[in-house]
Amino acid sequence: MPEIDPLLQGDHLYAWPAKLPRNITESLKILRPGWHLGTIKRDRFEPSHALALALQAEECQKTINLSSASQEVYRYLKGESLTIPANHQGWHLITLEHHPLGWGKAVQGQLKNHYPKGLRWL
Repeated sequence: MPEIDPLLQGDHLYAWPAKLPRNITESLKILRPGWHLGTIKRDRFEPSHALALALQAEECQKTINLSSASQEVYRYLKGESLTIPANHQGWHLITLEHHPLGWGKAVQGQLKNHYPKGLRWL
């Protein structure tokens, strides 16, 4: 795996190739200078969908695994919130049989859905 350095551009955090000089962004117009890791919002980090899809379930401390036989996976893909145990808090990688789908943020027994709106099922 190539070495990467974090690059904060505005509110967006990217993984920048370590061997590439940073001053290249001064002379070229680059829309996305690397792999989008997430966004800084009001002094907190919100992970990107691209990051979720690049991770394996075992690489995350907090995951919620859904079964393809359950209705919860369809609710998640539609963008609905899910009810979860109250001891779950913070960001969780949502997986379908251990394959990443996206993010959810657990708050007081509710999993707030962060599946991208443009990908949601109707």
